[in-house]
Formats: sequence, C-alpha cells, structure tokens
Amino acid sequence: MTKSVVRVGMLGAGFIGQMHSLAFRNASVARAEPAVSAKFISIADQNSAAADEIAERYEWASTTDGWSETLNAGIDLFVNAGPNSTHAPASLEAANLGIAVFCEKPLSSSADEAYEMWKGVEKTGVMNRAAFMHRFIPAIQLARQMVQGGELGEIRHFRSTFLLNMLGPDGEVSWRFSRGAAGHGALGDLGSHHIDVARFVVAEIADVSALTKTWTNDPSNTVTDINDDSFIALGTLENGATATFQASRTAAAHSLTSLIEIDGSKGSLSWNMERLNELTIRTPGQGARVLPVLRPGHPYDGFWLPGGIQGSHPVGWNECFAHQAHDILALASGKKTDSVAATFADGYRVAEIVDTIEAAARAGQRRDVKFRS
Repeated sequence: MTKSVVRVGMLGAGFIGQMHSLAFRNASVARAEPAVSAKFISIADQNSAAADEIAERYEWASTTDGWSETLNAGIDLFVNAGPNSTHAPASLEAANLGIAVFCEKPLSSSADEAYEMWKGVEKTGVMNRAAFMHRFIPAIQLARQMVQGGELGEIRHFRSTFLLNMLGPDGEVSWRFSRGAAGHGALGDLGSHHIDVARFVVAEIADVSALTKTWTNDPSNTVTDINDDSFIALGTLENGATATFQASRTAAAHSLTSLIEIDGSKGSLSWNMERLNELTIRTPGQGARVLPVLRPGHPYDGFWLPGGIQGSHPVGWNECFAHQAHDILALASGKKTDSVAATFADGYRVAEIVDTIEAAARAGQRRDVKFRS
C-alpha cells in the first residue's frame, strides 16, 4: 500500500491547533482508502513556547511566529487554526501561493469578509474546505442518509441546543469574547456548527427571527467589546420546515450539551453529543428506540479496524476529527472527489445566516437570508 504524503503547515498552537495535530497524525494510520499521510513541516504561532511544545509533542519539523514563513516552507496544505481575525489574510495568502487551504470555522467574523474569502480563494482554483466537523460524526452522517432517503417522511421541524461554559474559573475571558477579535460570540462560535448541520442534513435556511443577550464583563477590563453570550433564533428552511437554534457560552452547569432533533411526517430522530454514537428514533405508535451507529454498513464502518469477532466499538471526538483530517488529506493529495466537507462557499453561507440572525435580533423583526452569488 503506497501512501500519498501531504506536506502540512499550520497556523495556531492553541486548543484547536492541538486537536488538528492529533487528528492529522491519527488520520495517517487510518485503514480507510485512500491511504494518506501528513508530513508536519511548519507550525506558526506568536506564542513561541506554545509552538515549541506542540512541535515536540507532534513532531512538527519547525516553528515560526509568522504564517508567511510557514507558507513558504514548501507545503501542500495550509491548516488555518488561528484566531478568527487571521482567517482571511492567512488563507488568501496561502491560496495565492497555490496551496490548498483548510480553515477553521467560523470562516470569518463577518459575511462580507467570508464572501471575499470565498471568491478570492475560488479564483485561485486551490482546494478549499472549512472545518465544520459535525459533518464527520458517524451519527450525523447516518441522520443525513435517513432524512435524504425519506425514512422520516416530509421534514417539518429542526431543533438544536448548544450549551457550555467558556468563562474561566474567576470569570476571565479569552479573545473569543471580543467583538473586534472574534466577531460574533455564541452565535458565530457555537451557533454556526448547528446552522451548518441544519443545512447539511435537512435544507438551506431561508429566513430568521432572533434575540441575543450579553451578561459578561471582563474582570480585568482588558476586553471592552464583549460580543453575544447567547442567542435564540427561529427560522424557516427552504423545504418549508421550521427551525430553532439556541446556544449559550455562559451556561455554568453545562460542560458541553449539544442536542439536535428532527421531526418528519413518518418519524423523528434525535442526537446528543454526550451519547455521540447513538441516534434515538421515534416512530408513530412505537415510542423511542436507540440505534447504536456502530454497525456494519454505517458511516465509517471499518475506517479504523476491520470488523469481525471483536465487534463494533464506539468512536470518540478525536476519531471524528480524524475522519475530517483524512478527508482533507485525501482532497489535498488529489485522491478524493466525493467529499462531504464544507467548502468556503458553505462557510460564506453560514456567515451570511449568522449575520442575518444578528440583524434580525437587533431589529426585532424577521429577516430573509439573502445569499450573494
């Protein structure tokens, strides 16, 4: 078996950069075809100590404090895991150098900038993908198959909840709480995930009404432009279904609560992040049954190990990130065309929906989502 080796450079040695380092390493030993391998060339971060630590742990060949050096280190794929404010300039620079780009979500802090990113990168012709990793959770993929296969009948409702606590032990905040550094708060950081799931599994979002709320104050007075702590949005999907989205980053008792429910004329399904490998299926007159998404024929069956007498074992968050990483490596190597990963066009559309939700909340009125071509 000959592996396609992809030379990778990355911006960002924080939490998400560490997740991608782990995921790309794991993807290199996946059993799935095509066989691909990541060669870690250069990681960039202004925090040199963090970059050095990650380089040692994951065997990055070199570190730098600027992304331009990483982009000029002879790489095939650029992973942009930097803060939101770096997504546009670094990704566009990579694309203009002919380097494939994989960028974290949200694609940008505004729909205007996300549109410019999409169009700018599209002109170069390089492979581009945005990191909406819920698409790589086996249960979410099976839900999509069931919905698109008509098993739930006509889809009438989509509901989602995303709750966690992003405040530090003493109420301290990160750059994610700054409007200038991050753009939107819970709306862009958390809501964008489930907005993309609605689009991926059911249909595009057509219109929205919403409200947002902010409670946080930075105890150090360093961040003075606090963005939204929570939002609730009600919308209509293009297939006529209703959709609700709720997210909060200051729900103190929630370590990570993520729920998605879909109702159709023939049945319903729900997914719970805390039970990652399960779908709960409801059919009229029969109550609820739990479907473990681990069986032969389910998404990612045999991806890591062959099935057989050892049975089917649950996967975790790390493996789902590695599903995504394998997809990105295969795309960057030219070995894959049937990817489910979100493109920059998808990233722009999510950003447009996010901006429209904020505008609807600000105006206290329903807003149509208007996409640019």
